[in-house]
Amino acid sequence: MRTAEQDGGRNLREIAAELRVAADLFEVRPDDEALGRIPRAETEDRTPQVLREIAGHLESGDWRSSGDFPLGTDELLLRFPRFAQILPIYWGQDGVAISDDMQDSTVEEGILLFIEEMHPRCPWQLPSVVAECAQALALFHTEEQMDAFFCEVMGGGAGSEDFLDFFPLLARYCVDHLKESHSPLWTSRSGHPGGGVG
Repeated sequence: MRTAEQDGGRNLREIAAELRVAADLFEVRPDDEALGRIPRAETEDRTPQVLREIAGHLESGDWRSSGDFPLGTDELLLRFPRFAQILPIYWGQDGVAISDDMQDSTVEEGILLFIEEMHPRCPWQLPSVVAECAQALALFHTEEQMDAFFCEVMGGGAGSEDFLDFFPLLARYCVDHLKESHSPLWTSRSGHPGGGVG
């Protein structure tokens, strides 16, 4: 949750407030469909109390250091939301499995197909893909670690390439496509692209 907060997600106070709202709903409307995805305590009548305890803990700041524990599989999966969909679909166990005519394609052809299918939503999709490539290389230091996580846990693959070669290649193709096919989305208040604060 701290990582999500630092990456621009909800902060701990917002999550705590949501848990308190859920606790109130569990007391007055326990069968409300909005609560369907919220985990319950071991007994339904204890759920509001447990949710409030968790909210209090989030706000207390009484946390053990994240350095005390290695990242778990579930935590790592949260870091790769795009890969969880892209890798199994495009580079799953059968290579590029998106269509029969791509079964014998090269990794580069598979990447180009993926980018083509993202187009024209590329400026909203590809920067996150590039970020996940960098994150994968930062978190996993050997081909064996990457293979164990991205193939065995996530069900994806890297085609005929090693992940250590595939992720930089995927990132480069994404960046090259954005440079060639999409103007920058941002301009400064003065209307000049890339204007700085002076």
